[in-house]
Amino acid sequence: LVTALDDRLLSGTGIFAVYPHRRYLPAKVRVFVDFLVHWFRTRDTV
Repeated sequence: LVTALDDRLLSGTGIFAVYPHRRYLPAKVRVFVDFLVHWFRTRDTV
């Protein structure tokens, strides 16, 4: 991967978890996503 537009300041960016429909979501993936949500919400910055 190559970084493009290094001189640009990104604001309002987010982190996204992409996973299949919840109906077919393994429990361990749901637990991991819940962990990530909690971890990033308790941090001041990303």
